[in-house]
Amino acid sequence: MNTIRIYNKNKAERIIKNDTVLIERICCSCHVPAPFIKTVLMMEVPEIDLMDFLADAAVEINWLRYLLFRTYHPKRHSNNPFRKYDSSTGYCQIFSQVAIESIVFARERGILAATDFSDILTAENPDSLRSVWFRLKRDKAFNMTCCALNLLFCAYQMTGKIDFTDYSDNDIKLIFSRYNGNVKKITAYGEKAFLFFQEFCT
Repeated sequence: MNTIRIYNKNKAERIIKNDTVLIERICCSCHVPAPFIKTVLMMEVPEIDLMDFLADAAVEINWLRYLLFRTYHPKRHSNNPFRKYDSSTGYCQIFSQVAIESIVFARERGILAATDFSDILTAENPDSLRSVWFRLKRDKAFNMTCCALNLLFCAYQMTGKIDFTDYSDNDIKLIFSRYNGNVKKITAYGEKAFLFFQEFCT
């Protein structure tokens, strides 16, 4: 079945151009070089397709049901569209659970103040998941901020450090690979992302 794309490479390039100031501000506050976020945008935005749109719609419907009836089913049912409470959303395609874990990680290391995103509790709390997911979907600044924080978390998971001035080429490929999935090795995604990264660094 052919994929029906919602955006394309030109859309990603326009976002990067129009939001340069926003991206730089986020990168400065999160201590992540701008080429990392720009690379994620170039990788993720053109891949957003109809299935992503449908997944987001399922999540919205299920959270509405949660508000009406206070019924919530654990993530083990996430493959069932009638029990789907999280999806990768926004320009940087981030899951709510991943965003929360990244925020908690950044707080623990003093990158974020305790008052930053004070409404964020835990990934096990449905109200936290719901509020973060809708914010990721609707607020591009928040989405990009969580992208930066997730890159920090990925860097730590893959290299054991969060010093973005001290990564080898393979380290950078590993970081991008981890951003895209729960892996421990360099993937095709990581290799492709590294090419964009090099362009943004020149």
